[in-house]
Amino acid sequence: MATCPTCRKRFPGGTSVCDDDGEELLPDEAFAGADVDLQAGQAVGEYRVEAKLGEGGFGSVYRAVHPLIGKTAAVKVLNRQYSSNPQMVARFIAEARAVNQIRHRNIIDIFAFGALEDGRQYFVMELLEGKPLDVYLHEKGALSPEEAITILRPVARALDAAHANGIAHRDLKPENIFLTFDEDGRVFPKLLDFGIAKLLAETSGSGPKTRTGTPMGTPYYMSPEQCRGKNVDQRTDVYSFGIMTHRILTGVLPFEGEDLIDLLLKQTAAKPPAMSSVAAALPPALDAPVLQMLEKDPARRPSSVGAALDALAVAARGAGFSVAAPAGAPAPAHVSFAPPGHDAARSDPGALAAARTVDASSSGNAGMARTFHGSDSDGPRAARGRGALYAVLALALAVSAGAAALAVRKDAPRAGASPSSGGATSDASPAVAVAPGGALAEGEPARAHAAPPAPAPPAADVDVQVSVAKGGPREVAVYAGDTKLGTAPGTVKIARGKDPVHLTLRADGFKSDEIDVIPTENTAVSARLTKLTASARPRGAASALSKDLEGY
Repeated sequence: MATCPTCRKRFPGGTSVCDDDGEELLPDEAFAGADVDLQAGQAVGEYRVEAKLGEGGFGSVYRAVHPLIGKTAAVKVLNRQYSSNPQMVARFIAEARAVNQIRHRNIIDIFAFGALEDGRQYFVMELLEGKPLDVYLHEKGALSPEEAITILRPVARALDAAHANGIAHRDLKPENIFLTFDEDGRVFPKLLDFGIAKLLAETSGSGPKTRTGTPMGTPYYMSPEQCRGKNVDQRTDVYSFGIMTHRILTGVLPFEGEDLIDLLLKQTAAKPPAMSSVAAALPPALDAPVLQMLEKDPARRPSSVGAALDALAVAARGAGFSVAAPAGAPAPAHVSFAPPGHDAARSDPGALAAARTVDASSSGNAGMARTFHGSDSDGPRAARGRGALYAVLALALAVSAGAAALAVRKDAPRAGASPSSGGATSDASPAVAVAPGGALAEGEPARAHAAPPAPAPPAADVDVQVSVAKGGPREVAVYAGDTKLGTAPGTVKIARGKDPVHLTLRADGFKSDEIDVIPTENTAVSARLTKLTASARPRGAASALSKDLEGY
């Protein structure tokens, strides 16, 4: 028998070349001591292998099933060369140990551990159906703030749970986030690979997670302290989370390098670019929360990953994106600028609170309370919604009471009239009438005539038709300050007023244009954006630089 050194497929005697890879086959003796793929039906603990799912530099992953109960699982096997390395084995065990200490639903579950007959270490974990985040980003490109925060929020919670248990992940990147999807297509991320996690609280000599001064992780996502290989704690994950957030929202990494040393130097000393400077569609309001995550000094970063994401969510809501508010966070100020097709409930807190429906899990009086009060996270928005509701109820009561008073006055004499005139005695209760404006007034005669109708107010917004000059980009993002109004060519709305409004027009690959508009009436403007030279454009995807220094 002979074996292909690439695919490890075995061939009968007489065959010299692999049909699949074209590689020259080697005799079995050449593979003595080398790793051999697990075969279908092979037992691994209580599970039996079905197929190989993939492999990396430090091990392979197989699909397996429990023969008795039919439960499927994934089996991760550490390569022989690392299985014989006590430090690597200790790190491999630490991954299973770390995950089971955290016990969070957004962290992959590991439920068995052992060694194969040939000495290779393995553990058994839940089998996930879906795709890694890096594959998802490759397919879709940069994500909107709404989708990005939906994915990142559970990841932030999982990391905070890990940190609460004294564990830093230390290798946070899109490849280590796996996206599963429920029946309705909603995403449910799972955090993977705590293989280079450091047990922060572990100080005994039995914790061979790192050697002092040895950087461990993936250079594109490593914190400055991780690049130096010392003083690494949970704040390194905040930095890596910021790198990942920048990558997800812009489609590019904040730092790239010609070689490993160049990249590590940038991670430790270079100022990161603002997201809005490399992605014209992103408002500058989102820059500060991400830049704070990327502070070189760990003490200047947010106190937790969850706090970092909450700051980004608040900024996104303030910029007009439909992002769920963090628990206890105040609602953003009302924005008067509205893009075409703008949903009123998105910028009108009262409308948003009134439009909320009852939680499906609520019932009885609790459900009624939620109908009036909105969701628990609404805060001041719900209060304003209730104010609007109570005002409507008061007006309805006022009109009803006024109509009743008018009906009484039609047949009843005036208070204080003499008996000879058939009037009531002077101790009769004063009548209630509807005063101008709908207010209730006591002791005043009802008005027999209707108030003249008020003139119709002018429209609150003016339309600005924005065109793009010949040779310009196909689509231009239109901003007023940090607020995105819409895109051009097209119409955007600006609150009517006499003061000039400064518009900024941006597009990827083009120099921005700026226009002042006085919004007293509908008008039209033309955007003139010049194309950037090749040297001025933001750098694109990562180079072919080796990503891993050490770890898996």
